[in-house]
Amino acid sequence: MTWRDTARAWTRLWRMETRTRDSRERGVGKARAMGVTLLGSRAELVTVEARFELSTRTSEAANDKSEIAITGLPDAVIRESRGRLVAALSASGLRLPAGRLLLHLLPASLKKSGELLDLALALGAAAAAGHLPPDALDGLLFVGEVALDGRLRAVPGGLAAGDAGRRAGLTTMVAPLDTAREAAALPGLRCFACGNLNEVLALLSGAAAAPLLPEKLDEAFDPLASDSPLGLDQIRGQLMGKRAIEVAAAGGHGLLFTGPPGAGKSLLARAMAEILPPPTLDERVEITRVLSAAGRWPGGLARRRAFRAPHHTTSFAGLVGGGSPPAPGEITLAHRGVLFLDELPEFRREVLEGLRLPLEEGHILISRAGRHVTLPADFQLVCAMNPCPCGYLGHPRRSCRCSPGAIQRYRGRISGPLLDRIDLRLELTPPKAEELFGPVDAEDDSPQHHPERLRYVAVRGAREAALARQDHPNARLTTLELDRYVPLDAPMRGILVQAAERRNLSARALQSLRRVARTLADLDDADNVTRTHLAEALTLRLEL
Repeated sequence: MTWRDTARAWTRLWRMETRTRDSRERGVGKARAMGVTLLGSRAELVTVEARFELSTRTSEAANDKSEIAITGLPDAVIRESRGRLVAALSASGLRLPAGRLLLHLLPASLKKSGELLDLALALGAAAAAGHLPPDALDGLLFVGEVALDGRLRAVPGGLAAGDAGRRAGLTTMVAPLDTAREAAALPGLRCFACGNLNEVLALLSGAAAAPLLPEKLDEAFDPLASDSPLGLDQIRGQLMGKRAIEVAAAGGHGLLFTGPPGAGKSLLARAMAEILPPPTLDERVEITRVLSAAGRWPGGLARRRAFRAPHHTTSFAGLVGGGSPPAPGEITLAHRGVLFLDELPEFRREVLEGLRLPLEEGHILISRAGRHVTLPADFQLVCAMNPCPCGYLGHPRRSCRCSPGAIQRYRGRISGPLLDRIDLRLELTPPKAEELFGPVDAEDDSPQHHPERLRYVAVRGAREAALARQDHPNARLTTLELDRYVPLDAPMRGILVQAAERRNLSARALQSLRRVARTLADLDDADNVTRTHLAEALTLRLEL
């Protein structure tokens, strides 16, 4: 730093001290600072309004203590921050004089929780008390926890906070290093990393510059260019299972595999995440925002789609979300990815019933006393189950020991309305020995000798065609869109009517068949749905 820079810095500090002395002489100071609070999987902006009144009574001045009040529905963590923030300001050389400090959190009707507001509260108090000019806080977003000695500690939700500020027009964020790293992954957001309050004050005054973190927009994940831990080409046999995975990935359809142990149900389900097209930039931001709010930041923008496989003992709140304050469940952590439920009938019935609305709407509304939180839950459901309690019903080499009543009770644990919302249902049989030990040609690297690459290209092309046509996957086609994009001629109507009579299909099931047929047509790069596509859709829907 040259002597001119030093002189400019001292001049700024002198002007700041002059303005703060004038505000102290007036006796009342006001300031505003922008912070955030986490609400489910997203962050909400909170305006900290600070008002400080100097004491006019001799007894209060003798005690030299400040009376602090925080209003605006703060939780216990925020209310307990009063003493902590006074100690942090004092350790940073910003001692509050005797008087009354009121910190109000806007919007007043929103319940605020967590320690993310510490930094905004501290700076609002400092500016209102005259240690900072109030306009030094304008246009900035402050996020972080403040320790007793003034050091800043990282908090979860950095990317969610930065995204909320960016949508509100705030382009600069000041936070601890790890929290600022999260937000730096967002395009168009300037993130300054500070280690303590003194560094923040130096940044605001211009006396010193905090590190400006660069944007980290790495390349999207490309399954064709990576060593996939599990791909469809590593699964021997199960041609129909692979076809079902391909159709489900192309159209965003739910999928249920039924079969005995060792048939490959779990392997096929795990391969789903590898054949799905990579997330777009907007989807990567959505995925990372959910992980950030849950304290599971992946170290940058997410490159892969999530694959969540909760155990069948998971509670309702663990799967769907809930608690106080409401926290995201597995369906939210699987947003834009795959949710795999193995041993489906072993899940508690009320837990499974909680999936019905998210499967149709793509989100879940958690309502608690005085609080409503909407969590994203646009996931792709893949399920697996045995055909009976012992697992060997229909096995080619082993006999089933279950009674008809036991089989009926086992399958009855899954309700009809939930099954109706799963578009693809397939029964698998164990692969034959010659299929397991067949030759694998790994020498030729051409696409013709790698079926998985051809599948991936077809899936990606079908997804892009659907998005270009109706801006969402085929699994979410509405009735009007089905009439427009899947028109039925007389033979196709006859096929559906006959299937409805023989299988006792519901109206939802018939619409589901049309959606799957549209996906099959996209995989064939066909403009119109034909009877062949509709017939194949029927073969991919087993009625349990």
